[in-house]
Amino acid sequence: MKRVPILWLLFLILTSCAGGGVLNTSELVPPMQPDYTDITFPANIAPLNFKLEGADALELEICGSHAYRFKSGGPTLRFPMKKWKAMLTQEAGNTLQLSLSARMGREWVRYAPFTWDVSADSLDRYLSYRLIEPAYEVWNVLSIEERDIETFETRLLADNTRTEGACINCHTANRGGGAQTSFMHVRGSKGGTLYSRDGQMRKLNTATDSTAGAAVYGEISADGRYGIFTTADIRPILHSGRENKLEVFDASSDLILLDFDQGTVSDSPLVKGAEFQETFPCWSADGRTVYFCRSKALPQPAGTFDMHYDLYAIGFDPSTGRLGDTLQLVIDAAAAGKSISFPKCSPDGKYILLTVSDYGTFPIWHRETDLWLYEIETGAVSRLDGVNGKYSDSYHCWSSTGRWICWASKRDDRLYGKPYFAHVSADGTVSKPFVLPQKDPDSYLTTLKSYNIPELYRFPESYDASFVRRFYSGMEMENMQYTRQCK
Repeated sequence: MKRVPILWLLFLILTSCAGGGVLNTSELVPPMQPDYTDITFPANIAPLNFKLEGADALELEICGSHAYRFKSGGPTLRFPMKKWKAMLTQEAGNTLQLSLSARMGREWVRYAPFTWDVSADSLDRYLSYRLIEPAYEVWNVLSIEERDIETFETRLLADNTRTEGACINCHTANRGGGAQTSFMHVRGSKGGTLYSRDGQMRKLNTATDSTAGAAVYGEISADGRYGIFTTADIRPILHSGRENKLEVFDASSDLILLDFDQGTVSDSPLVKGAEFQETFPCWSADGRTVYFCRSKALPQPAGTFDMHYDLYAIGFDPSTGRLGDTLQLVIDAAAAGKSISFPKCSPDGKYILLTVSDYGTFPIWHRETDLWLYEIETGAVSRLDGVNGKYSDSYHCWSSTGRWICWASKRDDRLYGKPYFAHVSADGTVSKPFVLPQKDPDSYLTTLKSYNIPELYRFPESYDASFVRRFYSGMEMENMQYTRQCK
């Protein structure tokens, strides 16, 4: 009998698999879109559907406490919802080992294995975001959606085509232990602040004759009674000579305190006036401190590039509704040639997540904008190098457990913001980010809007776009009254 050459025998074995050869390229990371390799994600997340461009078929093997196999007859792998949920329920708290193979023509390519850490730390089920043209000077068509992160279901909370084109912004929830409280500003001649608490809706006029204007950026206290807000004269400009062509600056800005129970607006001489500009206030976890950004006021717009905002704190007494009598400098960002915006305190009281850029207070168009993590007890600052992308990372929030953060990142193309998530461990370690999964992985390429100001919360919102239309057109306005804080 004639011997078959060994090399020829190997060729026959290889080409017998799936009608073509198998090329083992174990050193190559699979170029899946979105990139879901080596990530930590919650056990209650929707399927991480992905695409591998150019593939004619896909096979994914997953090994945990059990073995799982998923196949696709094309370049896109969509996990069946029931099988996905059953797998994550079984594997919560485990690390999964994955191996992806793709058929390219007659040849199969096997990529380097990767891991999924399925965290038992659940993510708040609902996420709101504003869909808006990325350039921001065009905002005549925008909406706010609510997404169920456990499925792919979305619900329209607001649509400015139903409110005479008025700007709608800042849907924010308190993430407190009781019933959800939230607010949303609807601008325009018939607009106001929509304040929702215990399922009851109110339309508030937060501007008074004694303050600089209506409420803008802010937060609601955990119990839903108080709100701390910026009131500002916000102006956009287009300019040349710098990489960031669009700039937004505050011609002036102060802080105001709202007492929703009493229907009052108050302030303090420490956080108002022409000498300094204050903005982006937030509550500490215990509700007894207000953190905010502050810069010495400079003539605008000429001084915009020299505005550097530091992080400050002022005390608050919830029993009296009074702001404190002293200010504390927390981070001197100006000394480092940086500017802080959008501080957000973790619910466990340990950290403040910050947006840091080179100047100014509108970082979303600044290429250099990154997220930094400040540890309150030690004063240590982490630049989160493994979290930040090449382009702007900003407009972040915490989950109610404090174990997840979500933010708008432009890392993929510098133009469109997308919601990214990362896990935060008890010691402050932050995992590799991953983008909000979509039923169709190509949807980020076909949705020509930025996902702006993502906000996590536990319960579905109690209203929708139809109510917001009625709110704008016919709901009675409550005028809040100014009250001066007594020493």
